[in-house]
Amino acid sequence: MSSAYGKIPKPATTVSLDKLLPIRKTLRDGTDAALQAVDPDNAQLVQHLRTLFNGELERGSTYPQEHPLTESQFSDYFLSYDAFVLTKDGPIEKGQAYDYNDKVLGMYYVKPNYPGRCSHICNAGFFTSTAHRGLGSGVAMAETYLIIGPALGYKASVFNLVFANNEASIRIWRRLGFQEAGRIPEAARLKNSPDQLVDAIIFYYDFTKNPVVA
Repeated sequence: MSSAYGKIPKPATTVSLDKLLPIRKTLRDGTDAALQAVDPDNAQLVQHLRTLFNGELERGSTYPQEHPLTESQFSDYFLSYDAFVLTKDGPIEKGQAYDYNDKVLGMYYVKPNYPGRCSHICNAGFFTSTAHRGLGSGVAMAETYLIIGPALGYKASVFNLVFANNEASIRIWRRLGFQEAGRIPEAARLKNSPDQLVDAIIFYYDFTKNPVVA
């Protein structure tokens, strides 16, 4: 499940993530937020992220999967390359106990979108915790993605399926300068549009022409 093409080697990083992370952001209500890499050995965090993601799949309006992911499926899909979590009031520290329902604001993964000669183009999938929506967490993560993507060695980004009725997501990508590279008619059966198939927009961004400094 890591890729439609199987496991794809990712490009060499251009910047050490240890030097880049955490990335600090301030949300609309003044909340201090921090982006860090997901620690795959933090079983409690990973389980919480899977629960959040499966809840989004069950709502059936933003991702194409129809069924919840098992632990191994979630690991293959979300954690097989690079994954990041946005947290409130500073990053997650090893050895500390947290209420992750309160701590986690959102998460996203970054992985190659194509194999071989096209593997310099990445894809990413984002999710904001339902408990913290409306604070600008999605915008904050999107802004960090413009730093993280090129740091991981990618030259460009493609989002394959941004559903046309996902107005919040579309606003973010348009605001940040993503280009609408195409549109797939009647791409999805979504629970929030039960009487019609929904189009999907393909968004593209060139990291080399629009560099963002952390």
